[in-house]
Amino acid sequence: MGAADSKLAFRKGVFRLFEERNIPADDEYWLQFWLLPDTADDVFSLIGASDIRRVRDKARENLETLIRKLIARMIEIVRAPDFPSPQNSTQQLLNCIRVLTRLMPFIYEDKNLDEWEERLFWSTPMDVKDAASPPAESPKFLGELLLSTIVEILFMSGFTIPTIPGNNSRINYVIWETGVGSNMPIGSTKELDSNKTESLRLLLSLFSKSMYIGGVTYMTKENKFINHMVLKIERKVVLALLCSLLNTAIKYNPTGWGIPYNHMVFVDGREMLVTLCLQVLLVLQDYRSVEQRVNANAEARRALYRNAGPNNGQNVSNNVAPSPLSSTSQVSTATKSEATEDNNRVDTAEVAKVDTPNEQKKHLPAFDNAFRHYTSKLHRNQDFQFLMDGIYRILSNPMQANNTYLPGSTKQVRCHLEMLMLFWKLLEINKRFRAYLLETDRVLDMLVVLLYYSLENKNDEAQAGLVRMCAFILQAISSEREFGIRLNKSFERHGSLPGNVRIPAFHGTYADFMIISIQALVTTTHGSLSLIYPALIITISNVSPYLKNLSVLSSNKLVQLFSSFTTPSFLLAEEGNHLLAAYILEAFNNIIQYQFSDNPNLVYAMVRNHRKFEDFSKFTLSKGLSDIKKLQIAREERRRQILPTTPKSPTSPKRPASTSASNRNKISNQEDINEQTELLHSERNSDDTERKASETGDCNEGEMSEKARGKLPEGVSLPERGQNGERSTEREAVGKDAENDREKNLDKDEKIEGKIEGKIERIDGKAEGEVEGKADKKADVVITPFAVGKSGFIPTEDWVSSWHTNLPIGNILILLADLVPKVQQYCLTKSLISDYEVLDFLRKITLVGILPPPQPIYTRRFQWSEASVVWFSSVLWGQVYIAANSHLGVYNGTHVNLFSVKSDVKEESKKDVGKGKRDAVASDDINATATAISTAK
Repeated sequence: MGAADSKLAFRKGVFRLFEERNIPADDEYWLQFWLLPDTADDVFSLIGASDIRRVRDKARENLETLIRKLIARMIEIVRAPDFPSPQNSTQQLLNCIRVLTRLMPFIYEDKNLDEWEERLFWSTPMDVKDAASPPAESPKFLGELLLSTIVEILFMSGFTIPTIPGNNSRINYVIWETGVGSNMPIGSTKELDSNKTESLRLLLSLFSKSMYIGGVTYMTKENKFINHMVLKIERKVVLALLCSLLNTAIKYNPTGWGIPYNHMVFVDGREMLVTLCLQVLLVLQDYRSVEQRVNANAEARRALYRNAGPNNGQNVSNNVAPSPLSSTSQVSTATKSEATEDNNRVDTAEVAKVDTPNEQKKHLPAFDNAFRHYTSKLHRNQDFQFLMDGIYRILSNPMQANNTYLPGSTKQVRCHLEMLMLFWKLLEINKRFRAYLLETDRVLDMLVVLLYYSLENKNDEAQAGLVRMCAFILQAISSEREFGIRLNKSFERHGSLPGNVRIPAFHGTYADFMIISIQALVTTTHGSLSLIYPALIITISNVSPYLKNLSVLSSNKLVQLFSSFTTPSFLLAEEGNHLLAAYILEAFNNIIQYQFSDNPNLVYAMVRNHRKFEDFSKFTLSKGLSDIKKLQIAREERRRQILPTTPKSPTSPKRPASTSASNRNKISNQEDINEQTELLHSERNSDDTERKASETGDCNEGEMSEKARGKLPEGVSLPERGQNGERSTEREAVGKDAENDREKNLDKDEKIEGKIEGKIERIDGKAEGEVEGKADKKADVVITPFAVGKSGFIPTEDWVSSWHTNLPIGNILILLADLVPKVQQYCLTKSLISDYEVLDFLRKITLVGILPPPQPIYTRRFQWSEASVVWFSSVLWGQVYIAANSHLGVYNGTHVNLFSVKSDVKEESKKDVGKGKRDAVASDDINATATAISTAK
């Protein structure tokens, strides 16, 4: 029978599956499912999604018989002494694997099949005769037999591993690659790798029940296939599989010999295997039993209220219910890895030592997850070095691919998100790995990678999950003292970064780079990343007690962050926004209490902007609402002044009206965003000033630019530049005329550009006089509380009082009250003065007797919550969905519940099954990695 004839016969046989009821189990009809298909594409194209649903809904007994026959045939082939042979061929085994992979997602998608699925796989033992089991073996449930058979296939000589000379055993639990637990290579071929890929794809398909559970019920639903895998599999099997998956993924080198454009000439089939290894390993490591999830979530809630953190002797967030902004950010780590050493292998003690009372015990001791347990036991430094080399090689690949003289010459891998998730899991599970990372400079390499991914993808909605993960990992490592200390190392390789994340004329430390990058993430994303603001600012707060010699630029960026978070329109928009201001104040407090003499640039920036701190200390609801109202009035006036200037065309009388309406809508929409939910943008002039200041090097080597000097607040003397590069002291404070001139210039620039983006809301004192003057001339406005943000939250005086009285701003005000007069007096007594002299003056000042004794250093660790657990799982399974679309489309056409898929993906996938078009569609249209799960709210 030719290929075309066999495909036609197989297609007709699929029709019979749902057209004829109760097909006998001994009918030769079932043979076609493992005899006729030639490739995986044949199975996925000839067995359509609608066909599976019809047999599932109309002839379910046939579906049950098919599944039983396929599993029985798989077991028969695996146990056949003559495998591979014409009667028990590799092709037949592969076809059984492929058909089961095709069927399982469509069984999971129908919630009405839960009882039927339970009965089929976990309630009725499979007939020993059908299963081709030895007579002495007790009957097992069908699900157990299927899982154990797949695991055996993964270590089957001649199918997934090479035949071992002198070993007659068909199943050999040896580690696939050298690395953790093994230093003896066993080799592999493209055919063996392909068979591993198909077997892992079936295993992942069995685990994919999680993809069809909604976020609301995710924490209470058990996945029995995963549960059996992490609790009931023998110890030697767990160790062999864990090390095989781990080493295969870590050893992958996408660049090969490093020849440019080699990936365009040769097909790399190993990337799919690596991706599946990572996904299966992550699914197994991420799984927790229902009881463990409930206990962990209860502990997280207790820790959230217990460890919110001291501020000036007060707790910043205990007075109000935790907001969404802070719920995933505070307190202690979610998982405590065991400190005992481990034993891996299969038979060897290469990985570690396991303390078990009975060494002959076949099954694992009673812990929650065997894969997490043995991952936590890794302890050798050479293993950690091997892991970090491989992790960094994959994670730095996109950065290197985008930073080459030959565009597109370097292969860019697509499994970087899975590798990042593995890195996070290792940090979470294994304390020794975390310690190793923090004791070496590899943690600084990872810092750069995390910031690169965040900055590169900050405006890509489809990559919001990746950016959020980077922020959470940053918070997790920032809680360690060693990380804060290492940040003071000079960042000498900054010039080798891709241009889109490189800072012009940068000369500073890793701490400077981190602060500047975080400030860019906050102020340039229009509020789209507001969910990760707490994690980013807590990261700065956690490391702040250890930061030394912050540069001019990073010091100014910190002050800008404080300005943005204390803007009335931002503070009053959401119930938890005030926490961000408290976190950044904690950072200032830690620096002045622990590293005052080593941070003159930051102290100088705080002195120059002392009005911002003083104004925030006097903040009230009525004042905030009044400022917002005045800004709204000012915008209306400005809009009325701009719209009539639209040019009119004599030949097209209708166009100006249309243009005006369009402009009015654009302006109105933009004002809406700025006024209610968006952080204020740092003005262009300020950024240029700071960049020029940073170009002069450290403040010890140069002077502040003229524009930066011009931003000095009222009450502080302004030195002017002389011909010889020195500056003469200006004897008087900044006058209103100079301030008004700057306002007029700014207003003129804004009119020219036609962008009314709320820049008048700046709280640096430049435009406040103008706004207040205009508003006062109009009329006195009586302000009543109103919703500022889009959420509808209405602030009250009691709410403001509950957090404002506990702000950690007392020490800062004491410091400024002492330093501002001293700096002013120092400038007045000098005829010629440079920035270096002012900074040197600040270094010599002591705070002994001025500030109270410093409080103990407090850090906020990342704490897993129910929402974050569901979010992580949704990102993981979203990646599984996307990766599957690049080949075969295992889950195409199924109705997933854990994340959302746009409708056009489903339509496109039906047309393109097996045609290689799914990857681009999925990459563009799947929102699983971009958005929080709506059902989990």
